[in-house]
Amino acid sequence: MKLYIKANNLNILKNYQNLITSNLSKTLPLSLENMPIEYISNIKSAKEIEHLKKQLFFDNRELRKIIKGVYFGNSSCEHLLPSLLDISKAKAMFDDKYHNFVFVFPPISENKKDEATDILKELQKTSQEIVVNDFGMLKRVLDVGCKPILGINFTKTIKNAFIDNITPSELNTKQLDNQKKLLKSLEFELEDVRKYYKSLGIGRFSVENIEYDFEFLKQTPLMNVDIYYPFITISNSRACDIAGIFDDKRRYFAHKECHKLCNKVSLEFEHSKIFGLYQRYNSIFKTDIKLKIPQTIYKNSKNRLIWEIFL
Repeated sequence: MKLYIKANNLNILKNYQNLITSNLSKTLPLSLENMPIEYISNIKSAKEIEHLKKQLFFDNRELRKIIKGVYFGNSSCEHLLPSLLDISKAKAMFDDKYHNFVFVFPPISENKKDEATDILKELQKTSQEIVVNDFGMLKRVLDVGCKPILGINFTKTIKNAFIDNITPSELNTKQLDNQKKLLKSLEFELEDVRKYYKSLGIGRFSVENIEYDFEFLKQTPLMNVDIYYPFITISNSRACDIAGIFDDKRRYFAHKECHKLCNKVSLEFEHSKIFGLYQRYNSIFKTDIKLKIPQTIYKNSKNRLIWEIFL
């Protein structure tokens, strides 16, 4: 498989090399106690990838030299669509013979349709791969002849944030096994589902770092996979507590204008560092550092690990 990074904004992309230095990936600071969860996740995930890089990528060079491209854009909130100028700068950094540039759209509503159309027109000129997270953008990307990748929203399942912490005393062993089995199931296991997307010219979908049963990937019609790491989306909503928290509004919907305060802050919960839970943008995330990638995935050179460096 190939290693890609994902950057939600241009500032992260400009500084990504400083975030994955060899020193950072090989050693941990003496104390992580006072660091934000995002930083802790970055350090620990770098160390995990460093440990497994030869097995996963058949490459033992520094992480920065293994990276094959970038996924640029926010997956969850339309108010965080990058400007055309930022997209142009990001493409200039990664759109070359050594790297692949992939743009990421969040779910798009009527309020951001025109802005998304302008971005799509610009991307259409170079026929880049584009990640979509709703059926509306999927149709529009197909209509202009670009190559869509099905984002995380196309494999969304309801997740219990604490299933890893449930003990057999709370649920009997059979009940707990059934719960975990449901999390491992994907609709792409169905041949007809894969046939439908392949008939549209779509051959790649996205999942999170969860122990899915990927045996169906050996069966025709074949599809390729992007695995997002190290964050798992526990919940996602158009309502955004961060947008409303400074006005003391819960479940606040930013309509046409948004101050984008989530670029500067995140919300932690009680015992956030224990459970790896926090809120960023309009979503609640859980960090899941241990990579659980089966041979079926990493031995296919067309599959990708999408390492999201800071949310």
